[in-house]
Amino acid sequence: MLARRSFLLAAVILVAGALLHIGVLAAGPEWIAFVGAPPEVVRSAELGTWLAPVSTLGIAALLAGLALYSLAAAGKFRPLPLVKPILGLFAAIFVLRGLIIVPALVQGRVNWAAPVDAFIIISSLAILVLGVALCLGLWATRGLRQLPIDPRP
Repeated sequence: MLARRSFLLAAVILVAGALLHIGVLAAGPEWIAFVGAPPEVVRSAELGTWLAPVSTLGIAALLAGLALYSLAAAGKFRPLPLVKPILGLFAAIFVLRGLIIVPALVQGRVNWAAPVDAFIIISSLAILVLGVALCLGLWATRGLRQLPIDPRP
């Protein structure tokens, strides 16, 4: 079923994103800078202040929570509250974030200072695929209040 596969793909990408954030935090300030974190977060990692770990772990927790919502929408366990509105909100956010690559490629810059590099392109495409997967799953379940629980493990 399209919905289940779309939500499962989204869950895989979300878990990978959560693990990437944790790994980057563990790898240190150079990696935090490499993935395009704001300068304040990079500086926090260099100084050992709270901003880098709290914000990075907060994003990882959010992505992991969204993975649980996506798995619930796929019927892997009982439904969570507000599954469709929450996944719909983040689908829109992820599609918009994924599309940031279009003007960046035209201008050659992500913002006024950062040039477009391979990481920006790959991460934008992954985030766009995530948003589209969530949109497809939501579209495929538009007439249902929830998907039935999947009997397969």
